[in-house]
Amino acid sequence: MRPSSLAPKPLAGLAALDQALEAWTLQGKGSALLRWLNRELDQDGVPRTLPVEDWEEGLRRIFAARKERPNDWAEEFDALVEGWFRASLRFARPGGLVPASKSEPEKARAALYRGWADSLSDPGLATVVDWWFPRTVKGRHSPPPLPADARPDRALAVLRANWMRDGDFLSIDHRVAGSMTKLELFGGGIPWLGKSWESVVENSEASTRAKPTLWLSQSSADVFEWAYRVGTSRVIRSVVLLRGRKLAILGEQWEGSGDPGGFSIDLAENVQATPIPECRGLALKHDRGRGSARVYPIGLPRLPYATDRGEFGVDAGRLVVRQSAGSEKRRWRSLLVSWDPKRNKLPVHWRTLTVSENAKECPPGTAFGSRITWGREDTLLIYRSLTKPGLRACLGHQTRSKFLVGLFTSEGEVEPLVKIDE
Repeated sequence: MRPSSLAPKPLAGLAALDQALEAWTLQGKGSALLRWLNRELDQDGVPRTLPVEDWEEGLRRIFAARKERPNDWAEEFDALVEGWFRASLRFARPGGLVPASKSEPEKARAALYRGWADSLSDPGLATVVDWWFPRTVKGRHSPPPLPADARPDRALAVLRANWMRDGDFLSIDHRVAGSMTKLELFGGGIPWLGKSWESVVENSEASTRAKPTLWLSQSSADVFEWAYRVGTSRVIRSVVLLRGRKLAILGEQWEGSGDPGGFSIDLAENVQATPIPECRGLALKHDRGRGSARVYPIGLPRLPYATDRGEFGVDAGRLVVRQSAGSEKRRWRSLLVSWDPKRNKLPVHWRTLTVSENAKECPPGTAFGSRITWGREDTLLIYRSLTKPGLRACLGHQTRSKFLVGLFTSEGEVEPLVKIDE
């Protein structure tokens, strides 16, 4: 008998799907395909392990097999694929935009999307496809609800308010163990950041698989957090998409020893970053000249003088933020991204805030506060408790929240956009 160590490994991903589809197309046997679908898709039809970039190709191969034996195709297959196709629409770039690195014609993508939408039971799927790839006769049904989505058992989420071509979009995929998160950020339908978010220095200790810790989707914002461990330390990453305000927040909280001192995030393809005069932020510009964005390291001083508190810049197509942890066991590093052209023309000012509890100043490892102002009136407060929340004051505003993002009104009150209590 062959030793188990030499036994061939079972096929996975698209290779396993190809094997199952071959049994279907050549012999009309659907049991292997049914097993693959039940194994790979969760109860909502979202793939458990298949990389998001392979979802469309998988659907393409299944659709081709479906056409090979249309009279034998089982409704059970479509019932399983429908959730997958809906998830693909949610995780698709605004307007079904093809990545710059792919040469696939838009007609081929439109044919695939429309083929599945017209074949499945939910008529709202065709409505979304018609928005992306217009045709003379358009769908008249309501689109599927909740374009934003997150999986409760794995670090996979998409933050978005609508299906529009010029919509805002932030996707997260951290299903593989390690410090690397797959990320894409679109603002106004334009890609600004992606494809990965990593620590500036990879820790020598193995990282555990990331697990989601928070999901919030409401009219004002989408928020997703996930955590993983590196040795005895814990890392919590957070993303916030402020709906209708053309703003996003990306943050990382490190708890314990071995702090790498910062993180880096890829710029999207064809995006260039240049320093903003008299400011530590960076201006982002797409090569095609469409729109612009700004990125601000809100935990560092606004003015770009040399400081031992840290640094922010671009290196080999990546945004790199380094921020000293000092003697603190906890540190939250964050970037604020803005793609509102009117707001970005205004002078921006930000500063970290003193946080107090029981009339005493809290050490930096207890809580973080920052105020960001554009012009004279548009002011944002960002507050995060790094330890167990308590009644604390930040710029005159008292809160027991774990995480708070709010606007200052003309009366000096804070109007919460995101408010998360422990």
